[in-house]
Amino acid sequence: MLNEAWRSHPTGGSETSPAGVDAALLHFAAAGDQPVLVVSRPKAPAPLEATRVRWANTAAADLFGVAADHLVDLATTRLLRPRDGSPELERLSRDRRTRCAVDAVTSGGELRRTEVVAWPVPEREGWEWFWVLGVVLPEDERAQAALRAAEDRFATLAQSSPVPTIVSDVGARLSRVNDAFAELIGLPAEELCGTAWLTHVVDDERSGVVEAVARVLSGERVTLDTRLRNAAGQVRWVAVRLAPSRTPGYGAGFIGTVEDVTDRLAREHRLAYQAQHDLLTGLPNRLALLERLADLLALPGEAPGPGTDVGVLMVDLDDFKTVNDGLGPEAGDAVLVEIARRLAGTVRSGDVVARPGGDEFVLVCAGLDDLGAVEATARRVLDAVLAPVEVNGLRLRLSASIGVVLLDGSSCGPEEVVRDAGIAVHEAKAAGGGRWTLLDEDVRHRARRALRLVADLREALSRGAVDVHYQPIVRPGRPAQVLSLEALCRWTHPELGAIPPDTFIELAERANLVPALDAHVLAVACRDLATWRAAHAAGDLPLTPTHVAVNVSAVSLAAEGFAAGVRRTVAGAGLQLSDLCLEVTETALASDLRACRTVLEELRRDGARVAIDDFGTGYSSLAYLKDLPVDHLKVDRSFVRDLRTAVDGVQGGPARAVAAAVVSLARTLGLGIVAEGVETLEQDAVVRDLGCEAVQGWLYSRPLPREALAELLRGGGLLHPLPQGAGA
Repeated sequence: MLNEAWRSHPTGGSETSPAGVDAALLHFAAAGDQPVLVVSRPKAPAPLEATRVRWANTAAADLFGVAADHLVDLATTRLLRPRDGSPELERLSRDRRTRCAVDAVTSGGELRRTEVVAWPVPEREGWEWFWVLGVVLPEDERAQAALRAAEDRFATLAQSSPVPTIVSDVGARLSRVNDAFAELIGLPAEELCGTAWLTHVVDDERSGVVEAVARVLSGERVTLDTRLRNAAGQVRWVAVRLAPSRTPGYGAGFIGTVEDVTDRLAREHRLAYQAQHDLLTGLPNRLALLERLADLLALPGEAPGPGTDVGVLMVDLDDFKTVNDGLGPEAGDAVLVEIARRLAGTVRSGDVVARPGGDEFVLVCAGLDDLGAVEATARRVLDAVLAPVEVNGLRLRLSASIGVVLLDGSSCGPEEVVRDAGIAVHEAKAAGGGRWTLLDEDVRHRARRALRLVADLREALSRGAVDVHYQPIVRPGRPAQVLSLEALCRWTHPELGAIPPDTFIELAERANLVPALDAHVLAVACRDLATWRAAHAAGDLPLTPTHVAVNVSAVSLAAEGFAAGVRRTVAGAGLQLSDLCLEVTETALASDLRACRTVLEELRRDGARVAIDDFGTGYSSLAYLKDLPVDHLKVDRSFVRDLRTAVDGVQGGPARAVAAAVVSLARTLGLGIVAEGVETLEQDAVVRDLGCEAVQGWLYSRPLPREALAELLRGGGLLHPLPQGAGA
């Protein structure tokens, strides 16, 4: 390679750059770490002393201990002496590469054993021959040089690395640190070297680090997390990776990297906390709850006895939606935080209070000896919830329903436990709320039956298998005359028979099937009314109702596109909106009065009638009359049931007074009035006496299937009071 470089360049040079050795060759030799000399000898016969140095690289200068410029023109015999008087160097060949053993003479007179490889430079014009001499150091010296070079490269790399790096001796004293480690500790590197770096480890971590160092010195690679205290007194989490090392002449030690992971660990801890906790209340979340239950369920079963039972109590706030809707979500959050604090105070150390979501909390309590202990715990929880809560200057009184499941060692999963507790909560709510219910076989049976009914009801709705019956609304008299109809849904289960409306409507509400149920009843009622209208027009029926009333839930009213859906259904049946009356309960109105009013005003403007059902049972009846577009009031059956004639007691009792006030109010406002639930002649007499122009109830007729209703209309729509007790 030297020769190739030599041939490719013209002759010429200077005193320190002999002819034929151009810049490329010099660069090649200068870049290498092997000592290189370029020497020349006169072409005329000349002694060995006439061979002189024409150029030398830095490595040669290092070898001889003389600056490269000072080597030029020195006789090679002053630098390289044939070993034991051997003449090899004298016979530098002009035909081939030669190799000979020589001693290099340093500036201090030291002899270093070397070998010289001589390449003859191709002959050129001039009076001298040239050789390139490569001086080969003995093997051990080259190895040491390579080691020193490697150490230098490592030191350079480590020094510039952003990762704190240390080199420590066996006594755990720092022999070298890089700038990043000095910055981590907050002290200059020169102050750290020679000090014991364990002094920067916090006290309670030191024994672990000493143990790790012992393992490293025995040859292991060790990784550990620990804490260091810097010069400012700050404690930083670090990930330390140590590897053993041995330096000839210095003994064993180790090198290591010390990565500052404080911020990363903080993020990881924060994420781990968020994954296991409810961020609003700080309680364990659903995931943490399920893991805790899984741990409990995985424990070996213990023989039943005192202190072995674990109770899972699901606490669900009653009517919490009213708080959220009425006072806003911020107030609702404040209530949840306060309830969480109280619940945490009702349990013992070691018990768990979790918030899996919404307004539900779950308590996992160990050591419940018997039902008495379960009841005592549930009572404490109910009392804690019942205490007033101050929110936005208001004192709220809340209640809760609690479902309890006792872990009995049966093979079930945590999800099943939470599900069962939810079933028990529903039972407590169905019983009126503000109480606790223990899940037992009866509760399970009712839950399974409810699940089956929901599934079957959903399927029945999809097939249109839910019936619609019609209760006549009549002008009272002897006989009474059918005026209009109220459409009522009825469901006959193919195996269980007739399902009470209260039962399947409640299931529909829980399963979000009410909008579908409302839509089905509306469609069937419009279709049947259209059929009767057509029959009346054809002369087959002497009478047709003025309109049909359908009940509408708050969920349906609030649903997007409800008004448009009503218009499509009515128009599809060939009717007008004036043929329809929408009955809305006060409870439905209370959920979202503004949305209900908007929808009802829109439909009423186009002809639909609006009636408030069960009027008088709500808390803001008069307010509804002020804010809502209304055509009819329906006196709730609870008032009608207790009606007595004026001769009974003081003016017929409070029910008569309320009914009379409602009738008077309706007349004053120009509204129609309908008395619901008239079942006796006495009630009929009172409502007629009060001036109700329309009544409905079993005294005149039960809800009728469409065929029976058609028959009634075919007979002129005349009804006579049924014998007492026949309608009940």
